[in-house]
Amino acid sequence: MARLRGGIDFTGKIGGLSAYKRKDIDGTFVRISEGVSSNKIKTAKSFERTRENNLEWKGCGRAAGRIRWALLFVRHLADHNITAEFSKLCKVIQLQDTENVKGQRSILFSKHRDLLEGFRITQKNPFDGVVRLPLKYEIIRETGSAWVQLPNLTPEINLFIPWQYPLFRFVISLQAITDLHYNYPAYTNKDTDTAPAAYTAWQPVGENYTGERIELQLEGGEKRDDSWTFILSVGLEMGTPISNKIVNTMKDAGCARILAVG
Repeated sequence: MARLRGGIDFTGKIGGLSAYKRKDIDGTFVRISEGVSSNKIKTAKSFERTRENNLEWKGCGRAAGRIRWALLFVRHLADHNITAEFSKLCKVIQLQDTENVKGQRSILFSKHRDLLEGFRITQKNPFDGVVRLPLKYEIIRETGSAWVQLPNLTPEINLFIPWQYPLFRFVISLQAITDLHYNYPAYTNKDTDTAPAAYTAWQPVGENYTGERIELQLEGGEKRDDSWTFILSVGLEMGTPISNKIVNTMKDAGCARILAVG
């Protein structure tokens, strides 16, 4: 590694040299560019396995994007990198495909739905540690709908909220996604179906919460075959009032999980 001095300063590549800057040290550094050219990786027979691996990881990334989309209304509550976790999970699902050759394996959510169920969107304060009563729920594939029964909750008995904000509310989400096959096409609206998120009213943290039934209906209006996977998720958001009618939803507070997959 060399360091530039004098009046010449640049970043990028010139010939076989690569110039770059570092956040922790002032100045510009130069090193010899190493590694295999991208053209060789794309065409050489010796890199055939590398191309297969790269293509399959591309599929995992796009499949992870579908799961992330299915958590549109609760993913903001995540306290860790859920996208990376979904990519790893999709790789596990991809490896279950023994019918196709490496480099062309599908990611079949519909055959491995159990691997998604119960996914903790928050880990530091998981949903089940905050709401300590089981929720009743059902996904009804025939009608593209679902319902969730929120239980009666009593602070410090079966509701333990660790965040210092005065209000909370529940958000319930139902989404549907398709399996992902080779050659791993990019997401389109035809690959998903959504139901509007359902929100409870804001509730005072220190008061008892009276349980309620929440119902959701996918907007597609058509029966989905077994290649579709329905993802039902639940979250708890925290809020602070900024006027008599407006509540500000707080960042970095709340919890969520995938409740059911069907």
